[in-house]
Amino acid sequence: MPKPRGGQRPNYNSGQGGGSRFSALNDYQNDHDDRSNEGRKKERNTTRRVSFKPSALQSKGGIKGRVNELALRSRLEDDEDMDGLVTNLNYEDRSQGPRRKGSPVPKGKFGKGRKLSISQFGWYQVTIHCGQRYAKDDLIRALLHNLTPDVFLPLFWRTEKNCVVFFVDDYAMASRLMQLDRSVQMSDGCRLAIRVRESCPMVPVDEEFKEKMKIVMAKRYNPNTKALDLSKFHADPDFRQTFVGLHRTAVMSAALDIIQKNIPDLQALNLNDNDLSTMESFRNIETRLPHLKILYLGGNSIPSLATLLVFRNAPIIELVLKNNPLRQRYKDHSLYVSEVRRKFPKLVKLDGDDLEPQILFDVNDSSVMPKAQASFLCDASGADIIRQFLEQYFIIFDSDNRQPLLDAYHEQAMMSISVPPASQAGRLTSFWKYNRNFRRIVNNEDVSKLRQLKVGRLQVVSTLAEWPKTQHDPQSFSVDLTLFTPKLISFTVAGLFKEFESSTSTTGEIRYFQRQFVIVPAGGGFCIRNEMILVTSATGQQARTFLKPPVITEPAAGPATSLPPTAAGSLQSRLQMQQPSTSAAAGLMPQPTQPTQPDDATKMQMVQAMCSQSNMNIEWSRKCLEETNWDYNHAAFVFDKLHKEGKIPPEAFVK
Repeated sequence: MPKPRGGQRPNYNSGQGGGSRFSALNDYQNDHDDRSNEGRKKERNTTRRVSFKPSALQSKGGIKGRVNELALRSRLEDDEDMDGLVTNLNYEDRSQGPRRKGSPVPKGKFGKGRKLSISQFGWYQVTIHCGQRYAKDDLIRALLHNLTPDVFLPLFWRTEKNCVVFFVDDYAMASRLMQLDRSVQMSDGCRLAIRVRESCPMVPVDEEFKEKMKIVMAKRYNPNTKALDLSKFHADPDFRQTFVGLHRTAVMSAALDIIQKNIPDLQALNLNDNDLSTMESFRNIETRLPHLKILYLGGNSIPSLATLLVFRNAPIIELVLKNNPLRQRYKDHSLYVSEVRRKFPKLVKLDGDDLEPQILFDVNDSSVMPKAQASFLCDASGADIIRQFLEQYFIIFDSDNRQPLLDAYHEQAMMSISVPPASQAGRLTSFWKYNRNFRRIVNNEDVSKLRQLKVGRLQVVSTLAEWPKTQHDPQSFSVDLTLFTPKLISFTVAGLFKEFESSTSTTGEIRYFQRQFVIVPAGGGFCIRNEMILVTSATGQQARTFLKPPVITEPAAGPATSLPPTAAGSLQSRLQMQQPSTSAAAGLMPQPTQPTQPDDATKMQMVQAMCSQSNMNIEWSRKCLEETNWDYNHAAFVFDKLHKEGKIPPEAFVK
């Protein structure tokens, strides 16, 4: 008969005999275990225990979380190292795993027991945490007091949000400063936390910086062999208290600009031991230094031969690449030589060793590709229309009042503006708010697409009126006429313009633009129906050519040169030179012997264009056009000729 529910349950843990299961089990184990109590206790203490308590790694996301934490900490501590600099931070004290709470700090791992790594460039960054609370003189005085009798000079001092940072260029002094961690006591009783690591200062590349570079480069140049030695450039004694590291792209670009301007016939360049890892500064080196034949790049950080592709068009005959990481990619020396010679077929000497002559096919190396044309015209009869349209348009666009552009746009005109990302083109603040780049508009936001699309000539001109003041360079224009019909013309114009900082400023940034127009007949002329605009930053090479005076050449005799002499590189010249040498095409252009007299409005536009191109004032620009019977092309030719001969008085350029 089963017992009724609710009765008293048996107590298995009670000390009463007979009913305890666990006490019976203990008795059984004690009867069959001949070990003493001390032996069992010793074994219990040495036996590995299994704990279900979450470890420090598990609480922070496991091994992956710990790795992410170390990577983030390394990134934060290295945020000052740029342009490929990597500092060797000592993290071996963390390889032992997380330290238990309450355990002592390992000796020789932190503070005074640490040893500073020797910097490759000889510079060290000193960070004083919470140092921003004290005056600079007080901090230096306290440090010098603890360094007596040694003295130091803090360089590139800067105060940040929660610390003070400066640099020293002496290893012994950097080590002394690191040993002062928690040893310097300020007047308020606080001890300074000082951290020292190898790092290089980011020195701005200004004119003073470039002048120092010129002095040192002049000292290292050998005019007899036309060779420039820039090995260990940062370690030159004349660069004391400043850091000139060629591994920084900006510094290397400045050095190449100095070479191109002062020694363009350079034949040998030594860049050994400069920690170079990228060759971005050497783009178009075959045009900047066309005579460069010997190049030393040993002792750098070049990762692969693909980095050297920028030199593939240079006439390199001797190359040094030893002591670079790329050498570790090739265990077979013959394979390494063949790969280098494949990229530099004219090479005769590699890493100091003469190479055997190559067996090559009999190919004519002197053949060159046809030169790229500045403009393209699908129909030569459209040249005159486009030239006149663009001249009138950009004269108004660069003026102080862009409202007259209302007459240049159709009533239902449409316009959009695109700007590349800041990572590609730098800061384009003045144009960013008009950006209709679809990669920037996410989730198919139709409202944003329509808002950035300007419809109607009033919206279009209002948007263009908000642009900063500009100055376009007609010499940089290239025009592609892709469609020419009686009812519709489509063409693209690209070039350079200067974006002024203000309406009264004369300085600004050089921009590159590309504008695609679709124009239709309207009344006695044409108006813009659709337009797409792209604005980006100009490259360094483009910026150097902005508003450069045109090179004028005398036209040669022959049927193909029946056109009037024009300024080479100008829009009008380029459009005319694209026309075939037929009598029909030649008849579209005005002849210098029988110029037509323009009306007053056209004369004013010609004067403004001459003033903009020649930099002469309005009075002398008008005088130049009047004396050439208002033939603009002939006036440009005469101006350039007299300007080269120095026959134009200085008052002609006073505005």
